[in-house]
Amino acid sequence: MKVWKPAMIPLMLASLMLLLLASACGSNNGGNGNNDGAAAAGNAGNKAPADANKPDETATNEPANEPAKTDEAPAELTYYYIVYDMPADQQAVEDAINAYIKPKINATIKLKPVMEAGYKDKINTMLAANESFDILWTSNWGGGDYDNKVAKGALLPLDDLLAKTPALKDAIPQVAWDDTRVDGKIYGVPNMQIAAKAEGFAIQKRFIDKYNIDVNGIKSQMDIEPVLKTIHDNEPDIIPIATTSNMFDFGRQYGYAAQGYKLGDPDYKIVDTVDKPEYKTFLDTMRRWYTSGYVYKDAATMKDDQLVSLLNTGKVAVEWNTTMKPGGEIDDKKRFGNNDVVYVRVSEPEFTGVRPTMNAISRTSKNPEKALEFLQLTSTDPTLFNLIAFGIQDKHYTVVGDNTIRINQDGGYKGDQGWVFGNVLIGYLKEGQAPDTWERTKQLNETAKRPEVSGFNFNTEPYKTESVNIAAVSEQYGRALNTGAVDPAKVLPKYQEALKKAGVEKQTAEMQKQLDEWLKANGKK
Repeated sequence: MKVWKPAMIPLMLASLMLLLLASACGSNNGGNGNNDGAAAAGNAGNKAPADANKPDETATNEPANEPAKTDEAPAELTYYYIVYDMPADQQAVEDAINAYIKPKINATIKLKPVMEAGYKDKINTMLAANESFDILWTSNWGGGDYDNKVAKGALLPLDDLLAKTPALKDAIPQVAWDDTRVDGKIYGVPNMQIAAKAEGFAIQKRFIDKYNIDVNGIKSQMDIEPVLKTIHDNEPDIIPIATTSNMFDFGRQYGYAAQGYKLGDPDYKIVDTVDKPEYKTFLDTMRRWYTSGYVYKDAATMKDDQLVSLLNTGKVAVEWNTTMKPGGEIDDKKRFGNNDVVYVRVSEPEFTGVRPTMNAISRTSKNPEKALEFLQLTSTDPTLFNLIAFGIQDKHYTVVGDNTIRINQDGGYKGDQGWVFGNVLIGYLKEGQAPDTWERTKQLNETAKRPEVSGFNFNTEPYKTESVNIAAVSEQYGRALNTGAVDPAKVLPKYQEALKKAGVEKQTAEMQKQLDEWLKANGKK
């Protein structure tokens, strides 16, 4: 995933739902990342305006900042963010960025990429030590840990600061700002990209052609099973489907809203995932796939970066994709070892928000205003965005058409992670992407179905202890269950009992209370 992994809105209850998410944007690689995430602490009274889901088309292609006029010494900023491949040419790109931004905002920046697997621990260690730094990437999935960081006071509220960066405020639609709110305050700057999710499968085209697979017959998750069997029976060196424990979106496929209630239920009754009869059906299916050899054997312990490495070998036939974004097949071709892929959608697009990828300002920042000015540029200035996302022209990429580039895979800066840094809609297209990709992305964001309780986010503070305990239990049992690695008939009862001891009933009651209050305040109940 090269966009919203990213992707993701809770699919189960709070921490428990993390185990069934799909990555930032089709995979867990950030934006493909994965438009999914854990239940978010939020403003239960927030309501977006009627047209708030319409992306702001006034975002300019002109730099937002005039040249800085000051005798003051330049501010020195630091910026921590995730990567999946450490760039060899990091310093050259950083030098070019500083040469560009210093005259504009009288600041320089030190880029601090951290491998995804260690990102959460790195940032938490720095915060615990009260170490001074300025900008950090954050999200509602994986190491982004947005809700917990807000709850712990690690991030600065941005509402007052945004008054000083009007171009940034105007470049991002109001619904996106509202989606970042926690108890009414904004703590993150959304990285604008795909903000809607339609789920499905990314399938290597060579296998579709070889076995004459009728992709039009795949309408649900379960419909992929004959395809997996065909691959397993005829391709001994190919893994039919690779997944991490949080790859499959249980909730939506079985008719449940992200908040845990059954879609269409007039009472909006929240039911804990493990007590839903459909969950047992899901687990039985995954167990059958696992014992049949369809699922990668180490799926229960696989990390997101390990999945990316496995996909890069080209030996995985199918992956669950949680975004189906316009132009995403080009990103996934690279991820699948340069093999063409075909998207097969099994759900209709739904607005899923911006929390899968944001940037925030650390409470330890000594220059928060300058930090926000930098983020204003990454959201409004194509030159800076393309520089930090793709590197230096003719070294790290080549322009091959109108606003279209070819990334140099041997150039030393091939990460291709624009979804981490800012507004991808002002950036280059990649070779093979249609010229109207960004327009189609904006249209999808605008027309995607809004959730019944759009604007509502859980405030996890009242059940934060239970949430931590539930997360630990889910780590112990959920990973193995959700990938089919253990027999649900034996392990699911243990999981259910452990969750009760961890406080899931208290958590569910508090979540129901918050949702009921929001529904009443917004005339929905």
